[in-house]
Amino acid sequence: MSNDSIFKTFLVAFLLCIVCSVLVCLAAIVRIDREAYNKQLEIRKTVLAAAGFQQQIDDGGNIDELFTTNMQPKILDIATGEYTDAVDVATYNQKEAMENPELTVKIPADKDLAGMGSRAKYATVYLAENGDVILPIRGAGMWGPMYGYIAVANDGNTVKGMTFYQHAETPGLGAEVDNPKWKAQWPGKEIYAGDNVALKVVKNGAYDPKASDAANTIDGLAGATVTGTKVQGIIRYWFSDHGFGPFLAKLKAKRG
Repeated sequence: MSNDSIFKTFLVAFLLCIVCSVLVCLAAIVRIDREAYNKQLEIRKTVLAAAGFQQQIDDGGNIDELFTTNMQPKILDIATGEYTDAVDVATYNQKEAMENPELTVKIPADKDLAGMGSRAKYATVYLAENGDVILPIRGAGMWGPMYGYIAVANDGNTVKGMTFYQHAETPGLGAEVDNPKWKAQWPGKEIYAGDNVALKVVKNGAYDPKASDAANTIDGLAGATVTGTKVQGIIRYWFSDHGFGPFLAKLKAKRG
């Protein structure tokens, strides 16, 4: 067959299209896999930071190794405070669950201190080897939703660390929730006083280390009173009886 035949020209063009299509598909699959891995890596990094592993991360520690060695993900039924297998821990996405009415519950107006309107029925929590638990928190910030994690000791009351990984707070003001110096205040603070949520964020400069409630107080951010109030609302909701309160009560009871 002549190299100049129309059939051969079309055959070569067709085969070239097939090869290019396969290469494009393979590239897309690789990109999707890489994006999925990067998202997983960011979650693991954030959970580890909340749990007090920031120094190891800064020192170049392997995030995947630190996570698999120290953390165990579990699905929590928030209402009962019990672990559940109602959804798959390997695939459950709490943000995506908010798009499914069957996986959400409406928050009563008088309890909606975080300004969310509704929340997912289930949460992915992380159990550390030392008994600490890392809990996902979210709520309305000044300009948009805020997402973070807070680590609580196995006494169900003592904060071990806190970090926000997504927010739209004002740079230089509310965005200072990312400042390591501000986050350094959280470890050692107590969430409850008796059965009441007592942990609070006060206006910058109002914190008194000698006050009777110093163990429950976080000094706010300069010029960001609204953000501090929003963070306090998030804390007050998630540690209430409509949030992680039932789970932490059971954690305390197990410890005795």
